[in-house]
Amino acid sequence: MGCRSVPANLILIGFSGTGKSAVSRLVAERIGWPLVDTDRLIIEQFGKSVAAVFQDEGEAVFRAAERNIVVRVCEGRRQVISVGGGAPVDLENRSSMKDGNLVVQLAASPETIYQRLRTSPGAEDRPMLAGSDPLERIRRLLVERNEAYGIADVVVDTEGKTPFEVTDAVLDVLKRQGLL
Repeated sequence: MGCRSVPANLILIGFSGTGKSAVSRLVAERIGWPLVDTDRLIIEQFGKSVAAVFQDEGEAVFRAAERNIVVRVCEGRRQVISVGGGAPVDLENRSSMKDGNLVVQLAASPETIYQRLRTSPGAEDRPMLAGSDPLERIRRLLVERNEAYGIADVVVDTEGKTPFEVTDAVLDVLKRQGLL
C-alpha cells in the first residue's frame, strides 16, 4: 500500500441551484475552515453581480477572471471553496481543482434545479433563467457539462434534501477522506 496524502482543500462544484453556496457556508462553519466563494470574489473584483458582469463585460471576460481566481484560491490550504457552476468547464480550472484537492459535486435533477433557481432570491438576475425555455437550457447544459463535472471525487445528491442534510453528507465524505 502506498501513502495517501490528505487533500488540501474541499472544493464544491455543481450546477447553479444545487446548493453550493448554502452547503459550502455550512460546511465551513462546522469544520472551522475559511469559505472561499469564487463568485463572491468576482463580484468584489468587478463591483457588480455575476449577471451584470456577464451582461456588461461578456462571458469571455467573466471566465478569464474566474480562471485567475480559481487557480489562485486552489493554491491555498484547508479551505472550503465553492466555484461557479461553469468553472469546471475550463480545463485550467479543472487541473487546478484536481491538484491535491478533494472535489465534491452537488447534483440534482434539471427540474429541481429549475425550481430552486426560480424561487431563489435574485431569480430575475440569474442568466440561467434567461430565454424562452430555461428548463431545456438547464437540461442541455447538464449534458454538456457532464465531462467537466466528472472530475469530482464524490457526487452528493441534493434531491429532496435540506442544506443541513447535504452538509452532513459532505462531512461524512470529509471523514472518509481523512480531512476531519
